Amino acid sequence: MLLVVTNSVFDSTEKGIQQTFVSGFTGDIVIRPLYKAPLSLFGDETPVTGKHTELPALIPYDDIYSYLESLNKFSHLLPQVTSLAAVDLPSGKSPVFLFGVDASSYLNAMSSIKILEGKAFEKGQKGVMLSKKESEKFNLKAGDNIQFIVQEGFSSKIRSAPVTALYEYKIDNPVMDRIVLSNPELVRELTGMNEYSSQGDIVLSEKVEELLGDFDMDSLFEEAEDFEKITKSEDEDTVTVSETEDQALSEDEQSIHSSSWNFLILKAGNPAKTSSLIKKLNRDFRERQWPVQAVNWRSSAGNTAFYLYILRLILNAGIIIVLAAGFIVVNNTLVINVLDRIREIGTMRAIGAEKTYIIKECASETMIMSFTAGIAGCIFGAAFSFFLSALNITFINSFLIQLFGGETLKTSLTFSNLLTSFCLSLFLGMIAWIYPVINALKVNPVEAMQGAK
Repeated sequence: MLLVVTNSVFDSTEKGIQQTFVSGFTGDIVIRPLYKAPLSLFGDETPVTGKHTELPALIPYDDIYSYLESLNKFSHLLPQVTSLAAVDLPSGKSPVFLFGVDASSYLNAMSSIKILEGKAFEKGQKGVMLSKKESEKFNLKAGDNIQFIVQEGFSSKIRSAPVTALYEYKIDNPVMDRIVLSNPELVRELTGMNEYSSQGDIVLSEKVEELLGDFDMDSLFEEAEDFEKITKSEDEDTVTVSETEDQALSEDEQSIHSSSWNFLILKAGNPAKTSSLIKKLNRDFRERQWPVQAVNWRSSAGNTAFYLYILRLILNAGIIIVLAAGFIVVNNTLVINVLDRIREIGTMRAIGAEKTYIIKECASETMIMSFTAGIAGCIFGAAFSFFLSALNITFINSFLIQLFGGETLKTSLTFSNLLTSFCLSLFLGMIAWIYPVINALKVNPVEAMQGAK
């Protein structure tokens, strides 16, 4: 009964958490670069607070994208660039996670996101989208400008962009609320990420090649010093880049397919086959010697999902301890039962019963009890699981909402859950009778008939 109830709750929470993350920002599978440190969609997961880390790009991006497209196994292929940034506020700086994505494709794939105000930025348009909670924290609304800062050593980069939309997630999650969706170019500017184009090699004319043939490019800048030109308005406190950098992309630039991305988020056409797909992808990546790997939603969701997973393991460990205590009680009960029947066992041995007969008899009795108790436990466990769901227990604490994957406690009773619990009940019963029967068989039949213990 305990197994059925706990597994029904855990199955429900696992599905709830997975649905929250998969439909919110991770997708089913994430393709990420091989990296020396733990890497998630939030960036470098090394526990260093407030430090920006330049993330590696997916290489070769175009080959990877073409290969994934050719499989016809995914409903969405979403490239993403990521950066940790700070929002510049009068009260101080607040850290956020910048996700540079194509807004229309991203919103189409992430069904958990609902636009509340404004509209998504278009391709080639500078803009960001904030969660409703972050917008209230920053006191911003659609149409306002927001300023981001990325610290790099002793210098910093500052960029501003208009807020085009406010949104919310179906399930409240403080970590996901800190995600800011932006146009990819903004993230690349802040991180200094090199822009690669898949437009093909540039062909130079013969005259240009002759001019550049004997020209030493390094000599042109040998006396120059590194600096970043910025301008500051006298009327405003915001720092902006030069006018040419702040303009929208031209039509020609928009037509160029960029190859500068940190991740590829995949939505599987058949989510049930995600595990087998990940194994196939990683095998093919190794064969092609591409420095990338495919991971599931949990690995790409960062420390938040990992902590929830550890907490669930702790809860599972508690259940195992309870089951171990129950096993000891059952074992002791059977020991006492067999010891009380030592004279009976000795008499049967004296009139010709072999040890195998005694073993089969005790095993049959124990399995009958285990079988009956297992069925009763499954029935009572199923009834209690339905009762828990009917209570509609609601959570207010945000951590509990994350842990159980929703604001209401729901149970998910499946046939595999019932079968697993029932088989484990039979297994425990089978193990529990071994020790007492072995002790009983060691007793001399004559002493047993005389009542010796």
